[in-house]
Amino acid sequence: MSRFTVISFYTPDFDCFASDIIADCKKFNYSFDVREVDYSDTLVDVWDRKVEFIGECIERYGSVLWLDVECRIINPIPEDWTAPLTSTFPMGKSNPVSTGLLWLNSDHLPLVKVWAKHARKYPDLPDDFVLEFLLREFDLPFTYIETEFFDRLKDSQIVRGQWQCNNLIIQHPTINRWPSPTKYHLAFNGEDLSSDPDPVMRIARKRKVLYWRNFGGDFDEVELIMNSDSEKDYEINGWVFQPVSQHYAPKQYWDSDPEIFGVKPLSMKKFLDRNMGGFEENSFRARMLKKMKLTKDEKSIYPNKKRRLIDLLGLK
Repeated sequence: MSRFTVISFYTPDFDCFASDIIADCKKFNYSFDVREVDYSDTLVDVWDRKVEFIGECIERYGSVLWLDVECRIINPIPEDWTAPLTSTFPMGKSNPVSTGLLWLNSDHLPLVKVWAKHARKYPDLPDDFVLEFLLREFDLPFTYIETEFFDRLKDSQIVRGQWQCNNLIIQHPTINRWPSPTKYHLAFNGEDLSSDPDPVMRIARKRKVLYWRNFGGDFDEVELIMNSDSEKDYEINGWVFQPVSQHYAPKQYWDSDPEIFGVKPLSMKKFLDRNMGGFEENSFRARMLKKMKLTKDEKSIYPNKKRRLIDLLGLK
């Protein structure tokens, strides 16, 4: 009997990823429930429906491992991974959660119900923000697996891209953002970029960042190809490159959203120089976490971290 059921869903515009995660589940003989759902007008609405879907799957299967549909399972889920578990990443002095990977079981159904309630209560905020708020309140024995965004030489169990490294279990790429990269900025940073004086270049530069972050092949090989006179299209590690037009894209989006290659940042070195120090503290996230409150009844669902600290210190 499987220790968990892999669960995920996707809207029609993400169906290009579904077959890969299904194939991974079959490869490792994992039970799975990966299904298509109706399209939503906003990212946050999809994420809120995800929380409700996780609750429904817990009631049906018990132990569930949610993976965003663009994730790939590279190696078997380790035996020392167990619920409750999620991914995290360093940001300034904090370590926000990232619910692209989340393992829960029936013990955590009350958590999911209050998570779903507050996700709908704050309809402009990502589900990550709401779960992070709850995990700051509730004293739950979560395991946090750090996700690596930039350092390809570091041994990491989860990477936010398509590259390989030692001990890798899950790839969680961000190429799904390619068609509309600026709307993710609004969701996570609270900053609307729709009035940008040069929206075409803004999108092109954000896509170039997605390339440096995600591409798992040889960047030098790509530079040689794109500087050549070849009239061929080259598919390399899931990306398509066309030297004659100077366009490129993840293969899933080559037909619909090819992009100009020669925009900043122009090299991996320049990209890393700006990012290897990690993410700066997200002031929007910090403000939104302070905004959320639990009711008295909700606080009683699980032991409270603040109450436990008071008890440990012998304070009244």
